[in-house]
Amino acid sequence: MLASAYVQRAWYPRTPALVLNPAWRVPALVQHISTLHADILCLQEVEPETFAALRTSLGERGYGAQYARKTAGCPEGCAIFYRRDSFELISIRSVAYEDGGGAAPDTGSIALLALCRSGDRVLGVVNTHLAWDPPHTAPAAQRGLRQAQKLLSEHKSCASDARGWIIAGDFNATPGSEVVAMLERAGFDYAHGGLTGVVTCNVNAEARMIDYLFHSSALRAEPQLPAPIDDKTILPSAEQPSDHVAILSRFTWNG
Repeated sequence: MLASAYVQRAWYPRTPALVLNPAWRVPALVQHISTLHADILCLQEVEPETFAALRTSLGERGYGAQYARKTAGCPEGCAIFYRRDSFELISIRSVAYEDGGGAAPDTGSIALLALCRSGDRVLGVVNTHLAWDPPHTAPAAQRGLRQAQKLLSEHKSCASDARGWIIAGDFNATPGSEVVAMLERAGFDYAHGGLTGVVTCNVNAEARMIDYLFHSSALRAEPQLPAPIDDKTILPSAEQPSDHVAILSRFTWNG
């Protein structure tokens, strides 16, 4: 979502000032998200005021909503929206990552875990936002890696509660990273893995993929191509009011 609390004009010099103004951008985000027509939405960097606006708008369209704010005084968190005519929420819980490694304070990052019933099957949905680690950070010092390890540990403890799982979010890691490799070793594929040229943001004028829809083997993915962007694409913009573009996929059960 790009939390308004994190917006600094100097970081987005090519974006018109109006587009960065929360008074314009938050309603634009709500409108943009409503046009995705997804059965389940996993959103990150959601501030309480933005969640309230989304809950009102999407609630009128038949969505239920769950939200958890990060800890450690962070101004934003993760939100899951789901169509009430397609899914029944069974449970929801938030997991705070203990990612300081004993040498530094925890970041406050979280994962939001939901169990949803659809017909006679239960789907597990995880929404998270992993920390960015500077290049060449030693593996033992990577907060994102610690968070991914904790996430997989939490999933393992409740994996049997659902027939299939989707793990969605901003992982701040490219496809060749150890974070992505770790999830793949745990049996998850990401929906857009078979496509070429997929990118979800451009950081420092370098387009890259760092957002994912991972899924377990019980699900088959039919990914949609995200809005095309490259190194020169202006984000946020009037058409894309976040600094990331949405990724979507249709999922069906195997068997």
